Amino acid sequence: MTKPFKVQNEVFTRALKELSEARIPYRVMTFKAEEKSAEEVTRETGFPLARVVKTLLVQGASKRYYLALCPGDRQVNLKNLARAMGEKTVDMAKKEEVPKITGYFIGGVSPIGTHRPLQVVLEQSIFGMPEIAISAGQWGCQVILRPSDLREFLGSRAMIASFAQAEGEN
Repeated sequence: MTKPFKVQNEVFTRALKELSEARIPYRVMTFKAEEKSAEEVTRETGFPLARVVKTLLVQGASKRYYLALCPGDRQVNLKNLARAMGEKTVDMAKKEEVPKITGYFIGGVSPIGTHRPLQVVLEQSIFGMPEIAISAGQWGCQVILRPSDLREFLGSRAMIASFAQAEGEN
């Protein structure tokens, strides 16, 4: 059962502004964030962990940056992600690079409203879900929308691939 979460209309981040301008339907849920993790979103809101989508900044061997969107109950397999993106290897970006590249702090990175347009790789399994929650660009603020609407909004920056695995899977 989903806990009642606080819907707050006063919150308006760059991500929410862009979605509104594009007339993409969405809802906002807010909560007090301390850990800044997908597990915390689920614990505080009751929104299913598999539908809380993490946005992770990765860097390819080419030195290009990408955003990888992965369900909260899974982890990124870097080898599979590199293969899907046509990179020799990919690694998680350094923590200090995240705000410089995205304009967001870790725990609040959104694929929408980044400082510069980045290629976004969406784990294909999220398209089997009716709605997902992604960061709205600030801690404790999630935007809920349909995966197809997110893909439509991202347009040519969006790429769908299978790169996630269950925790502990090799």
